[in-house]
Amino acid sequence: MNGRAIGCIALGAVIFVLIGIAGINVASSRIGCPDRLQWGDRFYAPIGTPVPSPETGGGRPPVKLGSTFIGLTTRSIYGPPGSPSPNQGSARPDLIAMDCGDGRFQTYQNAAQAPTLTPSPAAMLPDRHG
Repeated sequence: MNGRAIGCIALGAVIFVLIGIAGINVASSRIGCPDRLQWGDRFYAPIGTPVPSPETGGGRPPVKLGSTFIGLTTRSIYGPPGSPSPNQGSARPDLIAMDCGDGRFQTYQNAAQAPTLTPSPAAMLPDRHG
C-alpha cells in the first residue's frame, strides 16, 4: 500500500470517530425539561416553570417513583406523598415532577393516555364468521 492510501484511511478513521463522539455528546447532554413527557402509558404536559425542588402538591415532600429516559440519560420521577410505585402494577399519578438535569425540577400534569400497540375491542372489526 502506498502512503497516500494509508493517509486517506487514517484520516477517514479519525473523522468517523470524531463524528461518533460528537453524536454521543449531543444525545447524552440534553439538559433542561422537555415541553411534553411520556412516562409509561401516559403523556404529561408541563405546569409552570422549573423550580429548585420537586413539587407535586400537598404539604409533605414528594416520593421518588422511578425514572424515565431522555436521550441517553435517565431522569428521576417524583410523585405525591403516598403514591405507590408503578412497578407494583398500580396506575401512575396525575401529577408528577421530573429532574431536569440542571438542578431544577419541572411539574407535569397528566394530559392523555399514550397509544398502545393493541387496539381497543371497539376498534376491532366485527367477527363475520359467527
